[in-house]
Amino acid sequence: MSLRMATPRINRLGIFTARLWVPTDLQPVLKKKEVVRSLKTRDPAEAKRKFKIVVAEFEAECEQLRTVAEFVATTDSSMPAPRTITEKEAHALSGEIYRTMVAAHEENPGSVENWENRLRSIQRSLPRAERDTGCVAPFVQDKGWAFHPTRNAHRELSGEVRAFLDARNDNLEARSFMLLCSKVALAKRDAYERLLRHARGDFAPDPKADRFPTPAVSSRPEGPETGCEELLAKWKDAAGVADKTVKSWSGKLRMLMKFSGKTDVAALTRDDVARWRDHRIGQGISMNTVSMGDLAGVRAILEWAKDSTLTPTITINAAAEVKQKTKKVEQLGPKSFELHEANAILAATLLPPAERMTRTGAMARRWVPWLCAYSGARVGEVGQLHSSNVFEKLTVDGRRIWCMRLTPEHGSIKSGEARTVPIHTHVLEQGFLDYVAERRGKPLFYDPARARGSKQNHRQADKVGERLALWVREEVGITRKVQPNHGWRHRFETQGRELDIRQDVVDKITGHKNDTQAAEYGDYLIPVLSAAIENLPRYLSTADMPACSRPEEDTTGGTVQPAEASPFEALSNAPVQDEQRVSRRQAGHQRKRQS
Repeated sequence: MSLRMATPRINRLGIFTARLWVPTDLQPVLKKKEVVRSLKTRDPAEAKRKFKIVVAEFEAECEQLRTVAEFVATTDSSMPAPRTITEKEAHALSGEIYRTMVAAHEENPGSVENWENRLRSIQRSLPRAERDTGCVAPFVQDKGWAFHPTRNAHRELSGEVRAFLDARNDNLEARSFMLLCSKVALAKRDAYERLLRHARGDFAPDPKADRFPTPAVSSRPEGPETGCEELLAKWKDAAGVADKTVKSWSGKLRMLMKFSGKTDVAALTRDDVARWRDHRIGQGISMNTVSMGDLAGVRAILEWAKDSTLTPTITINAAAEVKQKTKKVEQLGPKSFELHEANAILAATLLPPAERMTRTGAMARRWVPWLCAYSGARVGEVGQLHSSNVFEKLTVDGRRIWCMRLTPEHGSIKSGEARTVPIHTHVLEQGFLDYVAERRGKPLFYDPARARGSKQNHRQADKVGERLALWVREEVGITRKVQPNHGWRHRFETQGRELDIRQDVVDKITGHKNDTQAAEYGDYLIPVLSAAIENLPRYLSTADMPACSRPEEDTTGGTVQPAEASPFEALSNAPVQDEQRVSRRQAGHQRKRQS
């Protein structure tokens, strides 16, 4: 290798440095064009001596990197897929090398000088804290790229470690291979020290022999490839996760497999996942999304696959140790809707719907915010509500309480458990039950007949929440950093604390998981839940109502309701869209799809 700079240079502090140009073929590997290292001396003669050492180290490192690159490019396809190991596994594997070496020389350890020389030679491959300063030249202990202990261990021991892995029919990805080399250096140091004592006549047991963990099964089981879609199908059937989670996390694994260019999930490595993480961040995806969406989804699927007997070839979770730091989102205001915001949204539900809205779309805007406000339910749970799940519950004391049953039978429930929630009388007084009767036998807030394909019901229910969020932001004008649908859930919890409602009762209504042992005992009766919900103050005074829905005032100062119907009833029964217009538009869509 020819260097463009053959002599040391003096920096602005008067200290000699070495500027070494990285060969063109290794620049993509090291991700730099030159390496600059301080020689830590102002003496020209000492600088020339150290410069030669640095150049020799750098050239040796470059040759080693080329060897590794060639090995990766020409790896035998019959080798098992590279895998990732933990630090504990690395110590366990290095313990096998320790025991093999000691067993080979224990009976006839040989000369003292042999083991002293080996101890000196291994020092540069050890972490600085583990080195014996009496065995190492002072300059060798200096910091610097050329003297990095992990790189030294990789350069000095890679051949031996590779032969060890080949004998086990094992294969490690690059980071794990370098980790194992560094742990093997420590194991060889301990073996040399023990054999040196044997050579001096000391055959006492070595206390360090017990520091190695029990060797773990490391080789990949033989078997056919596990494709991405095959794994996802098994995971979906056996893991028992919600449909929404399946849809979201499946996409994450597909993206990772496409990025890695591999067809076998068992062949994924830690490096593949780390490079994909960096690629996603480079695309502008937020660190929170990458951490809690991308990596969390892939990690959960691979963890299930690692522990499942349905995928025997997947023995590691390549995403287990790949993390991404997140930025804490600044909360400039309360997480829940404030009273004026809640009233503004609920008042907007009483306004006449847009001309071209469908009946179910208009009624979702009309009723979903009210149901969320008085129950703290997730918008997705209410958006998928079916008319059959609104029913009257007869209590032991003869009262009848109208309830809604939020169940995974009609979509996704985060906890996976159905729950029955009483409906506030304020919602009933507005005529909600009239609309439920109108939708008998059908979902309340979406029309399955308008689905554009099979298995679209859940996706239609999700759209209910998306459209409501857009409406709250753009039309109602709630632009503060509060979640436009989830703000109801936060507000319900806030009101529960303000009104001193028992937390376990609030958790039962909202569907939050209660980890206390006491919550597992007994039942929560509907009258108890209903009393808590009815304890909430009613929204919307007359002043908060939109002008078109306010009661009319008479000249004497009293108020007179319109004779024909209440504003709530009039809005609930208002025609939204002409039947013929719907038919014409659907016919137009059909012609467009056919063309």
